Amino acid sequence: MPFKKKKETYFSPSFVDFWIINRLKKENSVSLVIMAEEYAKERNISKRSARRVLERHLKALVENGIVERLPTYPVCYKLKKLPIQYLLPQTKNFRLNVSFDLSYNNHNSKTLELNANLKQKLQESRKIGIRVITLANRYRQKALLTAQYKHSIRPGTREHSDIAFLYIENIKEWNNSVMAFENDDEEFMIMNVRTRFNDKKRAFMNVIKSSKALDNAFKQYKNAIMITLTIPHIFPLVIPIKQNGKIIGFIPLQDSILTKLKDRMMAWIRKIWKGEDIKHFTAYEYHGDYVLHIHVIVFGIQYLIPWDKKFGRRKEKEDPFTYYVRSYNISLPSDLEIKMKEGKLEPKDKTLISKYIFTALLNKWLMDILTKFGSALRINLLDAYLNYKRKEKLQGPINEIHRIKNGKWKGKPPKDSILEYSSGAAYRKILSPKQYVLKYVIKMVYAIAQGVSVEEKDQAKVYGYWLFGKRSYSYSPSLLPKKEKKVRVPYWHFVGVFEKLDIPDYVMDNLLYDLT
Repeated sequence: MPFKKKKETYFSPSFVDFWIINRLKKENSVSLVIMAEEYAKERNISKRSARRVLERHLKALVENGIVERLPTYPVCYKLKKLPIQYLLPQTKNFRLNVSFDLSYNNHNSKTLELNANLKQKLQESRKIGIRVITLANRYRQKALLTAQYKHSIRPGTREHSDIAFLYIENIKEWNNSVMAFENDDEEFMIMNVRTRFNDKKRAFMNVIKSSKALDNAFKQYKNAIMITLTIPHIFPLVIPIKQNGKIIGFIPLQDSILTKLKDRMMAWIRKIWKGEDIKHFTAYEYHGDYVLHIHVIVFGIQYLIPWDKKFGRRKEKEDPFTYYVRSYNISLPSDLEIKMKEGKLEPKDKTLISKYIFTALLNKWLMDILTKFGSALRINLLDAYLNYKRKEKLQGPINEIHRIKNGKWKGKPPKDSILEYSSGAAYRKILSPKQYVLKYVIKMVYAIAQGVSVEEKDQAKVYGYWLFGKRSYSYSPSLLPKKEKKVRVPYWHFVGVFEKLDIPDYVMDNLLYDLT
């Protein structure tokens, strides 16, 4: 009788198994008590429940020769070896985001342990306002690699085409993947991968939330001003962070500079308008070349500078125009200077002088930011800016200020808020302040909902949020109060992201809910 070879069975590792193995990798041996405490804290469950879960999984790991139980008290375990099943494609744990290691272009780039000096530098950079991207999926990793050191990326270039291709491929993978979750009974649940870039509901919720926040603000405040900020396009979009020759992250430099400039501006506005209830809504927008600019609507003030307030520390305080022009040595046109000395400034003159003052303040703040950022990154950012200013004969960062009253423009609206049509009869439409700041959010939602491709000239205006991991807007929390939610004990734990046709057996064999 011919001998039948017994079918080989493979041990299918679960999320808890991966957790145990990763924990044992850090030390020669670890006690069950310590592991239970750490697992309970991480999963927000009782120590008793954590111990029971770990004991079940440790028993299976011991039986499969992966973990060894030591004859010690308290009970300790150590790692023996990893079976080949942990390396097979069907058991890989595809995460939404993975740590950078661009020397390996795959899903499972290993988590790199930062050395102490680099970790401290990153912490110091974040403290002064430098944003650091250390997690991204493989598509964004390659896209950021393409964008490194570029000041802008124009449509029609190879770099732009590469980023657009990676964005589309990322959307395809999300649409063909599922997220898996596991409960403490080792049962699984799967659902479609949903992000603001591929899920209609999430995209519409972005519009609804931002629209509601603006509606609430315009109801509460009669007056507001909109400030548009941009910085010279001379700084890199992103610069890489390297360790031992490997890229482990990226700094979105233009984003960091502009965001810090906005923070300085808002701190100054709150200071000079002390006592007023100041709220704000910020729309983050990308030009067609991936360069960021922002629109900040400041609610509760009629003008940028309070005209009737006195400034300075002298016994005889000065009006705001005299104080700022003198303090920052601002050059004014001769007619304005004469009117100011004679105290005969008209409202339109005060508006114009406010523009000169604000530009000078932005210039000072930007130079301070570039000095700090340049010192932290060891890049001479300030000289690049000063040389650009001399070449272009600029006083400071380009900005625009527009007044809003009762939710409508007061005075001239922004030029790009005027839409001209010629269909049968020529006519034009002026976007309201609300429509103006939400135009790119709505453009993204339309593209997702309709499933249409974005025109090349507008692609960066949508893809930029994905590339830099940037939200579309922010606002004062009180403009949209959150509803109180009952606190529930976490039950489902995130396992990973898997392709629909490559979901591991250990998930499908213990599947409780299929929400795809």
